[in-house]
Amino acid sequence: MNIHCSLNAKQHNGFTLVEVIVVLILVGILAATAASKFTGSDSFEANTFQNSLVSALRLTQQRAMQQTKSVDGYCHQIVFDTTTNKRYGVPDRSNCAVTTFPSPFIPDATGLDLTNSRYNVTFSLVGGGNIISFNSMGQPQSSCTGGCLINVSSSVETVQVKIESEGYIHAL
Repeated sequence: MNIHCSLNAKQHNGFTLVEVIVVLILVGILAATAASKFTGSDSFEANTFQNSLVSALRLTQQRAMQQTKSVDGYCHQIVFDTTTNKRYGVPDRSNCAVTTFPSPFIPDATGLDLTNSRYNVTFSLVGGGNIISFNSMGQPQSSCTGGCLINVSSSVETVQVKIESEGYIHAL
């Protein structure tokens, strides 16, 4: 017994345009994700540390606005290490006269931030100086009176943090 079926279906000899576009989009997403693994994280470093610096500045500013009594004895400043330019923080929260970082460096809860030696990131105040402090109104003082810019530089790019004269802190 020989059964013969005849199908009038068309044969497909290729891919549809939709299939090709979907595959290209998927390959593009995979390539973009994998490219960062091969090129390293240098392109993300400056932005990551820029965000960290904005957070540290805003925290210091908020503390200055909340701890307004002189008897509190708190120091509302951020010091940038001018020897390595790789760290910033508060060397001694209770004594504003201390503007150098302890050696050896031990990360703790005082607000110190150190970029790991594997990161090539530096911090510098445009126009000089190495201290930013805030008054009880949240306005910048010291070398940042009238507003200032802070450069955050990696091996790939330089981004900036701006502190306006009235105290608004934002990334550029």
